[in-house]
Amino acid sequence: MKKMKPPSKSLKTFYLYTIIVFIVIGISLSVKAFFIMQQSKVDPAHNFTLVVLKHQRVKEIISFHPQTPSLSILVVRDNAIAYTMLAKVYGIVSDGYIQIDDGMPLGTDVTTSLWASFLHTSIWQSDLTVFDKMRLLLFVKSVTSNNKTIKEITLTNQGPDFNTIIANTLTDQDISNENISIQIINATAIAGFGQRLGKELTNMGANVVDVSSAQNTQVKTTIAYYGNDSYTLKRIQKLLGVQVIKLSRQSIADIVITIGEDKRNTRTF
Repeated sequence: MKKMKPPSKSLKTFYLYTIIVFIVIGISLSVKAFFIMQQSKVDPAHNFTLVVLKHQRVKEIISFHPQTPSLSILVVRDNAIAYTMLAKVYGIVSDGYIQIDDGMPLGTDVTTSLWASFLHTSIWQSDLTVFDKMRLLLFVKSVTSNNKTIKEITLTNQGPDFNTIIANTLTDQDISNENISIQIINATAIAGFGQRLGKELTNMGANVVDVSSAQNTQVKTTIAYYGNDSYTLKRIQKLLGVQVIKLSRQSIADIVITIGEDKRNTRTF
């Protein structure tokens, strides 16, 4: 019987280098996936509001409600609502956006829009990660047709039921259920700054009990709270991007937000 020759040294080296290359590729992909997950915006357990844009103008506002689960879609009939004005002027906080092209008509099924955005990631602008889009796609698949609502609105010519429609669409049930009292103090020289933030938080379902102006301006924005940590507190902290301070005794509200001059040029509210 003929004896098989052992692999040559060059063949062993080739196998070794191939294995090393695959290991390096695997590690690189794992690291990339980790960082993409870190940048993820979608929390599968809580509300997520997505804005659909066309030519940088707001065309749809979609709220995903995992608690129900349900889906609320507002088709915006105004032609010139800039995305940057949505929070400042109308008190509507968005968690992310996707930009669609002219080939995608308004009122398109959410699954179709998300899937098209997923396939056209390189050319359709969005601040969502691939994981975000996949999570939203999976969520939409879990929502029955009875739990999907579509309404048309105009933001510039608001009807008598406008505030009710916005509240029903944007309310985060977890924030509403916690019912934590919030005080907002405007410590800037900008009139109405506190009211703008108060409108946003109210639209999210928060219990804003007082909005006032400080006698003196303050440089830094602060969030102070009394009691236990809460989802409401975390949501506000994420919205404003500032550290929180725990109070040793309660003020007139459980959470006190003092808006400082550092938020003068904010796009958040």
